Amino acid sequence: MARRLAALLFCLLALPSSAGADTDYGRIAYVTDRNGNDEIYSTRIDTYFQETNLTNNPTDDWSPAFSADGLHIAFVSDRDGRPDIWVMSWDGSDPHKVTTGDAGSADSDPAWSPDGQKIVFSSSRGGGSHLWIVSLADGGMSQLTAGDGTSPAWSPDGSRIAYSSDGEIRVIDADGGNDHQLAYCDCTGAAGAPTWSRDGSYLIFARDDDAPSTARQLYFLPANGGAGIPITTSAYRYDHPTFSPDGYWLAFDREDAAGGTEELYLQFGPGAPTTYPLVTGPGRNFSPSWGPKPPPPPPDTTPPTITINRPTSNTDQIDVYTVGQIVLADYTCTDAESGVRHCQGNVPSGDPIDTRFIGTYDFIVFAADQAGNPIYKRTRYTVVYPFDGFAAPINNGALTDLKAGDAVPLKFSLHGAYGLDAVTATTQQLIDCATRAQLAPSATAAGSLTYNASQDRYLFAWSTVKSWAGSCRSISVFLRDGTSHRADIRFTK
Repeated sequence: MARRLAALLFCLLALPSSAGADTDYGRIAYVTDRNGNDEIYSTRIDTYFQETNLTNNPTDDWSPAFSADGLHIAFVSDRDGRPDIWVMSWDGSDPHKVTTGDAGSADSDPAWSPDGQKIVFSSSRGGGSHLWIVSLADGGMSQLTAGDGTSPAWSPDGSRIAYSSDGEIRVIDADGGNDHQLAYCDCTGAAGAPTWSRDGSYLIFARDDDAPSTARQLYFLPANGGAGIPITTSAYRYDHPTFSPDGYWLAFDREDAAGGTEELYLQFGPGAPTTYPLVTGPGRNFSPSWGPKPPPPPPDTTPPTITINRPTSNTDQIDVYTVGQIVLADYTCTDAESGVRHCQGNVPSGDPIDTRFIGTYDFIVFAADQAGNPIYKRTRYTVVYPFDGFAAPINNGALTDLKAGDAVPLKFSLHGAYGLDAVTATTQQLIDCATRAQLAPSATAAGSLTYNASQDRYLFAWSTVKSWAGSCRSISVFLRDGTSHRADIRFTK
């Protein structure tokens, strides 16, 4: 396949573009059974891109039809137990069903309106094979033809629909009026698979040769009708013609009339002397539909999204950790457009953040997407001493009864020797014994501070006076990390 595409690409580049136009080679969707069932693939003839399986479904998918803008493909699938019309994006994403009906009927042969708002299709609902139109906006359906109709093709201006009926090519106005035969032939071979030229001035369709021949040829037909002019004459069965987006190339499927495998071929214009192989295996390859390249996506100007779970990004409070605590950073960067190129914080997500020293720290994550859009996100966290409360005889969170005039021993550990300047101040104040509410301004608490290395314990001996008997007072120890710790004492005689 790659060799055939390479040879074809060389031919494309060697041939002059008509009138110097900017050529759009677009994409070709087609059906292949190389996976054991009918799947819809796509390929391009102007690159070395590999073929892509768009449906990748265990049931059968067939009859692809590109929308005029190249963004969507209508197709037939029986993945819900009945042949229905489905639509997917040009890359195979977002497949969704647009028709449904009785289990005994089937829908087939979808074709888009030029504005992409409707699809005409053939259906056996109600008996026969009539043409129907479904609105993609609301799912409403209406029957278009009273007689049989298959292989519809919407004209580029949206006014008419060509189709096959009883072996002849007919045309009907899109509103159901002026239904008449378009192609005339003094022959017995059945005609079908009409397709409009990109400018709507003519059609190409397929017709069986008269018996005993088993060949099928492609014909040229003016848009106002008449006798079709054969543009192929060989012993093959040609079918499903489709024009390139610029209108200069014609793709179709072809198989040996004596029996063989369907393959995809190209001509540089209807009736051109040279035919180029496009997809010749593996398996059968048939029913091509040629659509334009989807328009390029708008430039990506949106930076990625950064989510910081740890340290918290909550703006109402700052996470507080203790010295030496193991805290694993947790953050992610996402970008739905071009993807994330960089996502880096102070440490990689999942690694410990720095908690070696007390203080308040910024945690910053930088991200950039593949388009180069940068973004920063900042959060903060605080590291404090690991204070566990005061040791006995202090009752943490409750009143402690002690004798007035004795020294009050405030013993505590910070789980490490941080020097006596770890305590920055001590204050005391009169409080209500029942409510423990403040009754007077705070004042410096007199006393002495020591540190016992063997016990890893600080001791502040608070000096009290006998006259405090019968009152309650609180004492607060302020630490260099910005925290304070309070004990409430009820003094007795």
